[in-house]
Formats: sequence, C-alpha cells, structure tokens
Amino acid sequence: MPDVFISSPNPRTKEGSSFAVTAYFRNSSNAATAPTTSRYRIDCLTTGKEITDWTSLTPAVSNSISITATENKIQDHHRTTETKQIIVESDTGLDAQTRAVSIWKTENMVGVS
Repeated sequence: MPDVFISSPNPRTKEGSSFAVTAYFRNSSNAATAPTTSRYRIDCLTTGKEITDWTSLTPAVSNSISITATENKIQDHHRTTETKQIIVESDTGLDAQTRAVSIWKTENMVGVS
C-alpha cells in the first residue's frame, strides 16, 4: 500500500503564476513504489470552487504535476488572497487507497485576470 507525499516549492504564489508539485509514492518501508492507479484534483478552499476535476496520472513512483496559470488565478477578485489545494490519491477504490494534500495561497494582483 503506497503512501503519498507531495513536494511543493512555494506555499505562497502570485496570481497567474505557474509551478509544479511532485507526488511521491512510498511503501511502509519508505521504498519508492508505483501505485495501481493515481489521480489528482485542485480546489479553491476560499470560494469552494472546483478548479480541476479528478485527473488521472500515469502510475509511477513519482509524478510531476503542473499547476497552470489558469488553475492558479483568483476566483473572486474582491479578495486579496485565496487558499488553493491539490489532493493526490493513489489506489482509488481499493483497500490500500491513500490521499495527501498540499495547500498554498494565491495573492491577488490588480490588473491580472
């Protein structure tokens, strides 16, 4: 049963910026292991909006996931920041299913849409 760990470069980003996170899958001995299935989704916690629905990843011991400028845009321009999250899930629907989350803040930049 692989555990999921997410490495994210920055807990705070500017609106319209892109970056990548990496999901690592490890077994109980902390050895790299590929899950049967894996997927991710992105949500805005501030507004409650789904940004990206569940998206499948190619099973591997790690996956780099690009957070695009569009996914990282401000949903409500009256706010100075919004909190976003990515959830990575492995072995969906199996007894071994695991999830991890990474959270970041997006800063509103006037004039960026």
